Amino acid sequence: MKLNNLTLSTKFSLAVGLILLIFCVIFSILLYLHLKNRVIEDANERTLVIMTQIGALGDYIKNTLRPKMFQVLPDVKGEFIVEAMSTTHVTQEVMKLFNNNLLKDYFYRRVSDNPLNPKNKADAFHTGMITYFQRNKDENKSGNSWNGVIKIEEQEFIVRVKSIIAEKGCLKCHGDPKYAPKGLIRKYGAESGFGWKEGTVIGVESIAIPLSVTLGQIKGIAISTFIFGFATLIFLFISLQGAFWSLVSKPLNKLTTIFEGIVKGTETLNQDLPITAKDEIGELTASFNQMAEYLHNAQEGLKKNAETLRSIFEGISDPLALVNPDCSLEITNRAYREWVTKGINAVFTKECCSANCDADAICPVCFLDRVKREKRAIFEYWEGADGRYYYVHLYPIFDDERNVIKTVHYVKDITDKKHIEEQMRRAEKLAAVGQLSAGVAHEINNPLGGIRLCFNNLMATEMDDETRKAHIDIINSGLVRIQDIIRQLLDLSKRSSLSVSLVSINSLIENVLKLTDYVISKKEINIVKKLSSDIPDIMIDPNKMEQIFLNIILNAIQAVDGKSGSLTIETSSENGYCKASFTDTGTGIPAEILPHIFDPFFTTKAVGEGTGLGLSVSKSIVEQHNGEILVETSENGTMFTVKLPI
Repeated sequence: MKLNNLTLSTKFSLAVGLILLIFCVIFSILLYLHLKNRVIEDANERTLVIMTQIGALGDYIKNTLRPKMFQVLPDVKGEFIVEAMSTTHVTQEVMKLFNNNLLKDYFYRRVSDNPLNPKNKADAFHTGMITYFQRNKDENKSGNSWNGVIKIEEQEFIVRVKSIIAEKGCLKCHGDPKYAPKGLIRKYGAESGFGWKEGTVIGVESIAIPLSVTLGQIKGIAISTFIFGFATLIFLFISLQGAFWSLVSKPLNKLTTIFEGIVKGTETLNQDLPITAKDEIGELTASFNQMAEYLHNAQEGLKKNAETLRSIFEGISDPLALVNPDCSLEITNRAYREWVTKGINAVFTKECCSANCDADAICPVCFLDRVKREKRAIFEYWEGADGRYYYVHLYPIFDDERNVIKTVHYVKDITDKKHIEEQMRRAEKLAAVGQLSAGVAHEINNPLGGIRLCFNNLMATEMDDETRKAHIDIINSGLVRIQDIIRQLLDLSKRSSLSVSLVSINSLIENVLKLTDYVISKKEINIVKKLSSDIPDIMIDPNKMEQIFLNIILNAIQAVDGKSGSLTIETSSENGYCKASFTDTGTGIPAEILPHIFDPFFTTKAVGEGTGLGLSVSKSIVEQHNGEILVETSENGTMFTVKLPI
């Protein structure tokens, strides 16, 4: 089981239990080490006491008992009573009595590397200690003694060792064998135990106390302490678990159950839990009640807002939808669903795939593909296959990495508006024709008067062939002028159909410049061309567009005063539009004339030089292409700009 899957109470209890367990282990180890040190210290003190007593006993034998024995027993001079006169023998016998009666676990030895009695021969440890004292005789300031813990046959002992230094009184028995007591020689012989010198270390005496039993008792105490602590830990663990469950886990579980119920929908947000205590759990419960009330009010507000927005959304009369990148519809209003049911191709009724996207026709799938590719909103006027006109809006919704994740699709049927606008445009044109009928009559009466005069001359006057031909030419010229005026009036008053094809604006401008090359050269006008190579071909009527460009260029040529003027022609594309601008260096258009330049039959030229229909017809053709024609003027020149949708 993973730790993260445990309850909070279990985690808390385990944490406390682990801390207490570590504490018990450390406490038991420290207790064991402390007791061990105390035992060693006590053993050292006892070995010191025993060693001091043994030293006092030896001093008594050397300084008192042995000399007295020599005095009171003159008859035995030359004899040696070991039981009363040998320090080694007496001390060893006394310690045997100690072991038999009181100190059974104590081991005393008095040995030498050159003893009289072979039984007192030093072993390896004591030989090493004799060598140690011999080497450190002068540096040792602690009474020629050593104490410590050693291990003998896998058993630990606390040992105190004291060096034995030969004194003057010792040389009587251990000096030259010739002067030693005869009884001593008879008992031990003269091979060993002689040749001592005053002040040299001739042996050691030691007290050893085994620590195994005591250390075992200490270990038992430490283990008992640990077991007691562990049992206490288990009891404490269970108690903490119960207390934590009662005080913390139970209230939290209740809150958790209510939270889960709210998420699943089985509990309402409008909760008011009772507060049974003024502790942290009580504060948490109060905060939960406050949060639940706030969320409940917020939820109710959101429901009302959602209902209001849904009503507004459904009440929009135009189709509106939220579209996924695969062309599936996520949210639609009533109008959009009705259009889908009717199969109107201005809304999404197909999946997004290449098979459902006609490369030769515009469709919603194509629009969405453009939005995803160009990552921007698209607004398009669109004439559907059903002959109706639509204004299409697509607004992209991006994620953090600017990927299109949703698209808002809005469509408006503008067919009736287009028809009304077209009717108004025709009415305005016809009204202009009616208002300017006097101008038309003047334009037609002039050539009619010449025709009538020439015709009367032909009928009433005899004339030669050359004169007759001149009169006939005048008649034909007048008729042609009347015919042109009537044709322009018809173009202005009625909507002629467009014959569109995919063409280049730059190519059309080049063609028009070729037509006007003679006039431009004659006036020595400098043509500056800034034709952009990035402009795509667009669907327009090339003949009518050439007519527009020709009218604008001819007007610019006439506007340039004198020679050495210039005409700058520039093309560009911006925001879904193709623009062609024509800028001359003339004197500009006066402010009082500017509002009327697109009015039919309005002209500032002399009679016979223009009809005043050129700009008016041009404006009508541009609007028929869903474009616009703009004019900017100043005393330094005039710029006409034609904007056409790509």
